[in-house]
Amino acid sequence: MKLRALFTISSRIARILLLVGTLLVSGAYLLGAYSGYIPPVRWIIPAFLGLFFPALLVAQIGVTIFWLLAWDKRRLLLVAAVWLISLPQLLVYFPISRAEKSLGTEEESLRILSYNVCAFGFKPHTKTSPNATLQYIKSSGADIVCIQEAMLNQNPWAGVVSKTLRSYLDEDYPYINVIRVNRGGSTLALLSKYPIKEAKEIPLPSWVNGAVAYKVDIRGKETLVINVHLESFRLRRVDGEDYLRLAKDGDAIRLKDALRAKLSPTFRSHNIQANIIHDLIQSHGSGRVIVCGDFNDTPLSYARYKIGEGLEDAFVSKGNGLGISFHTRPFFVRIDHILFGPAFRALRCEVDKTASESDHYPIEAVLTTSGVTDPN
Repeated sequence: MKLRALFTISSRIARILLLVGTLLVSGAYLLGAYSGYIPPVRWIIPAFLGLFFPALLVAQIGVTIFWLLAWDKRRLLLVAAVWLISLPQLLVYFPISRAEKSLGTEEESLRILSYNVCAFGFKPHTKTSPNATLQYIKSSGADIVCIQEAMLNQNPWAGVVSKTLRSYLDEDYPYINVIRVNRGGSTLALLSKYPIKEAKEIPLPSWVNGAVAYKVDIRGKETLVINVHLESFRLRRVDGEDYLRLAKDGDAIRLKDALRAKLSPTFRSHNIQANIIHDLIQSHGSGRVIVCGDFNDTPLSYARYKIGEGLEDAFVSKGNGLGISFHTRPFFVRIDHILFGPAFRALRCEVDKTASESDHYPIEAVLTTSGVTDPN
């Protein structure tokens, strides 16, 4: 009798511990899924959970499989509720959609390309040895190209120079604007088939990154185009390897301290930068808005959520899968985004993984005004 009672007590304790573990995993998973709604300056833990959402997703799948094998209906109802609550955010992180076959007429469609070119691969451009990134942009057929890290070299043998950029692309893009933000920091460029009426740097607090707002006359209507390069985490491959090693060794304290020291300041910077860009978009008072660029943050982040408030995400609307745009091991994530206002709708959006000259893949969207009631 005593052994049976002891076994019963032990069984109850085990089930309680399993339930507590399930609640902790599911709670962290939901907090990561909805981390974009919580400003990092107020509470930074959700930002970390959002960044490591894939690991939380795997843990939640593990919990689900466990209760399926145990066939505990009450626990399965709890797990099912968690999946149902997280579904909208899962479709942001991993959208499933169908691109429209018809891209409309040239008068209605607008091809947008956003590309962090990593200084054009630090490779020169000559007639006999053309720069692959410049070739890609020229052949893209995009109407508007937002470029980040478009560093132009002074020496034509060390990289792309300004004169080469303009002479090679001006036939396709008669309107070119290049600005080095934050007094000599990152270079942002806009290549356009349509007149650029105005270009102003958005005053963002940053070490080297920034954003530029352009007023572009697209078929007689002014459109606000914002080229974004938010604060970088400055993560190197060796950083990722160190984090994996600490995790493998089970050194949770050192891993936590390393991540907090490296990531926390950037999360807070993104919070402030996103708020500034959001306010600018709201003050524009028009649905004719397009935001492109390297957000240096995930689809579930506060930065993407805040900047995209009132806008649509082209990849979420018409993309498929993870859409990984940053591909430096061990970091694989979608941090490049194209957002647009209610004056447009997306027909197609994809990340082109054939372009491998940079540590980013380009992201392209086809927008249209067809079938859209202009809110202006």
